[in-house]
Amino acid sequence: MRNENKLSHDPPEILIVDDRPDNLKVLGDILRGEGYKVRPVTSGAFALQVAGKEKPDLMLLDIMMPGLDGFEVCTRLKADEGLKDVPVIFISALNDTSDIVRALSMGGADYITKPFQTEEVKARVKTQLSLYRQNIELKELLASKDKFFSIIAHDLRSPFTAFLGLTKMMVSELRHLSSDEIEGIAGMLNKSATNLYGLLDNLLQWSLVQRGIIHFSPEHFLLKNKVFDCITTFFDATRNKEISVDLNIPDTIEILADEYMFETIVRNLFSNAVKFTVRGGKIFISVVIIKNNFLEISIRDTGIGMPPQLVNRLFFPNEPTGRKGTEGEPSSGLGLTLCKEFVEKHGGRIMAESIEGVGSTISFTIPYFPVSRFKKGTRSHPQGGEGGDAGKNLKILIAEDDDGTSSLIAQALKTFAPDVYKTGKGSEAVELCRNRPDLDLVLMDINMPEMDGYEATRQIRQFNQNVIIIAQTTNALEGVRQKALKAGCDDYIVKPYGQGLLTAMIKLHVEKHKRRMRGDV
Repeated sequence: MRNENKLSHDPPEILIVDDRPDNLKVLGDILRGEGYKVRPVTSGAFALQVAGKEKPDLMLLDIMMPGLDGFEVCTRLKADEGLKDVPVIFISALNDTSDIVRALSMGGADYITKPFQTEEVKARVKTQLSLYRQNIELKELLASKDKFFSIIAHDLRSPFTAFLGLTKMMVSELRHLSSDEIEGIAGMLNKSATNLYGLLDNLLQWSLVQRGIIHFSPEHFLLKNKVFDCITTFFDATRNKEISVDLNIPDTIEILADEYMFETIVRNLFSNAVKFTVRGGKIFISVVIIKNNFLEISIRDTGIGMPPQLVNRLFFPNEPTGRKGTEGEPSSGLGLTLCKEFVEKHGGRIMAESIEGVGSTISFTIPYFPVSRFKKGTRSHPQGGEGGDAGKNLKILIAEDDDGTSSLIAQALKTFAPDVYKTGKGSEAVELCRNRPDLDLVLMDINMPEMDGYEATRQIRQFNQNVIIIAQTTNALEGVRQKALKAGCDDYIVKPYGQGLLTAMIKLHVEKHKRRMRGDV
């Protein structure tokens, strides 16, 4: 699941280039059935236009076409800096070894001869998309490494240089310094140490994120209290710069989030607002409830703002975004990268708006699960009779390879489904269902390592026809839904989804199951 969004599109977009409409239809039907987005075109020249505009994740390219043939299209594609990495699978009736060698030497990733076989097309397309995804991830990893070393080489060196210079002054000049001068140097040392600690803390958290070992543990807490606790750390800085802070959050709003991650998000965003707000400015913190049970939290300042080109690259680790604050405060840009990672871990998104000379607004969304919705007795269950609540005392298995998503779902469901089991592998989901025939429901992620959700569902249905299985994926194509239902799933839900939608779907299927067991029509 975690790798789906590494491609240019979700679901992956495949450009099919063939001058014969019948070939386009057959290939299109095969690939749509696998959940891919298909873009068919009938000429090489048009293919290059479409590729330049949409940048597909894969191209299936016929060789023998009028006008530009496949060889020429591939040559031009590989000469384009923005498209050269897009994998090309040649599909042609030419089956001579020299033709295949020529196609591969010109940059083709693979070669399929006509008449093609359905399973061969599926397998080769899946392989090339996997390799393309890994190539993108490798480039991101290298960019992250470069960012890491850049911070160590520059952003850490500068505050350490200042810190060492101040301590050297203290050692050599202490006897000649007045108490006011000592107090001033001590204040500068404290400020330098605080900046160093903040940078090192961000570096540590970022390294844990990159290694995939940071712990995600969401829990309920009051939003206003938590935000206030986070920003009090910076009240000395706001007083020194005469910045007023307006905290406009209702007292009663509770959220479900990882406290440590949430604190990191708010501290970094508020710290930036303080850095880039001029003396005597204002910072506003507000929240609104938006659709699908999400909150949007905004931190707006009346600072120096940002040019559009900086806003566009604000949250990417391989882009230079660090700059000094209005009074020389250091900034590496790493904190915003962390914020993006942590917000997305909760299933939310982060956005920036800014006008130079006017100010900036950074907003992020986070799931909103009112605690009152999870109080015992507010949801029904199949054992409770006609008046009972469906969704209480259920035994639920969450098959999801993303730890953050899994923990969030489990936390949201546990008060009316006290027995929640979790696994990140399709094969383990099968064994858990085999060993726990009393399971009521399975939330089955489609994209998991080793065995995907389709195959896991097929295997479960061989020995258990009663357990409710709801497929969940980020892929909203009808082809994926049909494939999930064909595999044996009872329903299909697209991520990200609100808690209300999920519980309503669970209640619907539990009640349907109860009627089916009673023999009702």
